[in-house]
Amino acid sequence: MWLFIWVVLSSIVLGSTLWSLKILMDQKSAWEKFAKAKNFVLNKGTFTGPAEMNGMIGAYKFSFFTAERDGEDIKNRRLMTVLEMDLADGLVDGCVMGTQKMLPFMQSLQKLHPFVVENAPWDAAHFVFARNDAAVKAYLTPERLEILTQILKTKNADVVLLFNDSELLVRMETTDPMKNVDKLDKIVARLMTLVDKLRITSDERTRLQALAPQAPPVPSTPAPEAQ
Repeated sequence: MWLFIWVVLSSIVLGSTLWSLKILMDQKSAWEKFAKAKNFVLNKGTFTGPAEMNGMIGAYKFSFFTAERDGEDIKNRRLMTVLEMDLADGLVDGCVMGTQKMLPFMQSLQKLHPFVVENAPWDAAHFVFARNDAAVKAYLTPERLEILTQILKTKNADVVLLFNDSELLVRMETTDPMKNVDKLDKIVARLMTLVDKLRITSDERTRLQALAPQAPPVPSTPAPEAQ
């Protein structure tokens, strides 16, 4: 009886391991094809380890990798596929918004405080923190809030957006291994299309910067008196 139970359990564990390995191999194959098509740098990792890739598409820098999300105990730890998109052209200083799973990270940002969206209806499941309320409120028009909502509601993903007046970062974490090249293309194209609509002109940047409190000038050190 015990031998039968051991054989069954061993078969389940082996089957799960082989299935996970197949998913990993499919992911690596898709990422290799995508990296080649987009001229990305690909790190295949070890045979049983995850791959990584990164590269530029226009003004956007993309990074794909695997991260482990901590759980209440070791059994609840999960491997997540992570997509990060970085734009070295910021919006307004400064803001972070994200979904429920990203809340602990957002709360850890000491220079930001909770921000209440007033310009349009806002999903209570999406959290917003800001540094300069007046500048952020002026930037968050109803049209932009709708675009930001679309990003935050990305299917099967936990999302956080961070931006100031010099940089924008979007991070998505999902249990989807992203092992399909066409799906990778669609995810990247959708994200670029949405973020393109969030960008601002130089004139608007000047107006928004004027709404942010200016740092006090650094006092000059008096010259030592001649002896």
